[in-house]
Amino acid sequence: MNGFTLPDLVLAVGGIALFLLGVRFASDGLKELAGRNLRIVLSIATRRRLPAMAVGAATTFLLQSSTAATIMLVGLRNVGLLDLSQAAGVALGSYVGSTLIIQLIAFDVGRYGLLGVAAGLALLAAARAGNSGLPLPMRRRVLVGLANVLIGFGLIFYGIPLVRTGLAAAAASPALHDLFIRIGTTWYWFAGGVAIAAVLTVITQSSVATVAIAFGLASDGAISLLGALAFVFGAHAASVVMPLVAGIGSPRRGKQVVLFDALLRACGILVLAPLSAYIVRLAQSLAGPAGPARAVAWEHTILNVGNALIALPFLGVMVVAVARLLPETERIPEGVVRFIDPKFTDPPPIMLEKARKEINRMGSRVADSLVRAMRALDDNDGAALRTVADADDAIDLGCEIVMNYLDRMRGTETTAVAATAAELAQHTRLLFAMKSVELAGDVVSKDIVGLGLNKERLGKDFSVDGSRRLREYLHHVESHFRASIELILTPARDPARRVMEIAADLDAERREIYRAHLEQIQRGVRQAQETSSIYADVLAGLQQIARYGAEIAETMVEHRV
Repeated sequence: MNGFTLPDLVLAVGGIALFLLGVRFASDGLKELAGRNLRIVLSIATRRRLPAMAVGAATTFLLQSSTAATIMLVGLRNVGLLDLSQAAGVALGSYVGSTLIIQLIAFDVGRYGLLGVAAGLALLAAARAGNSGLPLPMRRRVLVGLANVLIGFGLIFYGIPLVRTGLAAAAASPALHDLFIRIGTTWYWFAGGVAIAAVLTVITQSSVATVAIAFGLASDGAISLLGALAFVFGAHAASVVMPLVAGIGSPRRGKQVVLFDALLRACGILVLAPLSAYIVRLAQSLAGPAGPARAVAWEHTILNVGNALIALPFLGVMVVAVARLLPETERIPEGVVRFIDPKFTDPPPIMLEKARKEINRMGSRVADSLVRAMRALDDNDGAALRTVADADDAIDLGCEIVMNYLDRMRGTETTAVAATAAELAQHTRLLFAMKSVELAGDVVSKDIVGLGLNKERLGKDFSVDGSRRLREYLHHVESHFRASIELILTPARDPARRVMEIAADLDAERREIYRAHLEQIQRGVRQAQETSSIYADVLAGLQQIARYGAEIAETMVEHRV
């Protein structure tokens, strides 16, 4: 061979691309099969350490990524659905869950991968047959989920041999062979391999893809098993990068999860890296005659499970340490909440009722802000727009206070109260509804206010007909959102069904308004031409608020249309 050529590189990169696409398909399919309430189940089933670990392992397998599982933990911690101890247990379990993925893809079944893709496409065609435009019923949802799983794993199994074939030339390329074979010969070359793997993991955003590359290099003799272990360590360490990015700008709750994950991985690497030679021997023993790829898979398993076992006895100490290093800050100014006294703890039914009233009140404030923001946008009133943006800070703070108050139902404070499973389920759904209210407020304070300030700076106005249609649409969206937040106080299936149906009608109305706007542009209406981009984005913002209203309705009554 003439060395590692461009076609070899293309084949390897293409294999990695197919592999990552397969991971995405498989993850989407498994989540679909698990149902849309995965996050709710996660938040309810993690009150004890070992069950939390089991849930973490299952969630990581469903998401096909320990990184994705950690990012989900950051989100759940941000909205108060998990305390730090629960999140720590799930994080440990995610390490174990990631080993299941690696062990599965280490089997050499690439020649059968396309059969899985074909079977998945056939199921997908069957699921879509007779589509009437209505949302998927349970049977078709399961078929689509299973089809995506088959397509995903088919692409994963087909992509790995392509990676191996593309990297096979590295074994015959003197320069690359000399580089890779040095990894593991000394401690600094081992560290270099860790760094290379960490960079690959950040680029691909997948530690599994990095380990798959190690499979290929080890199988073709381009890297030793000790060098492959360096790749495993690098992938393990770099998995904290994406959660770190997700935690930027998050409340301290979410940052605590990221800090815990980083400390956990760092401690595991510091303890296990000096034992690398023993890990390689144990992996070879467990793999037997199965080949280098399975030995690399066992290296990954030993590292992750070992990291979890080492940390398990010290989990409580680590949680306390993280809480002290990054404490939550209590801010309880006057007037932000009306029904809750954060200094006192009530029985669960009373807590739930007070929280309902507070969340409904915050939703009403969002609706009021929406009306004020749209009026100021139409009038090019920058001062009024900035006032609306400032008012959103109180809504965000109110959400934080309600989350801290409801945390006591989960046994996270000395004043904790005992709640039934049904009350905890209501608590979880209230927090999800509150998050939708908060996100709707963000659309108003950031998107619509930002568009209004841009319109003021340009000094332009919407056309007369465009303004009229926008005011009518605003009235419909406002009424829809107010109806949705009433479901927080009094959940009921029929009103919820109507709210979700109206959301679809509002989307159709938005498309009709935009069509009329395009006709104005074609007729040469100057105002429509000058404000086209802003007009379209305002419509999109209003429609997003309608979607959040539908999410509130669906969350509060556990209903799928």
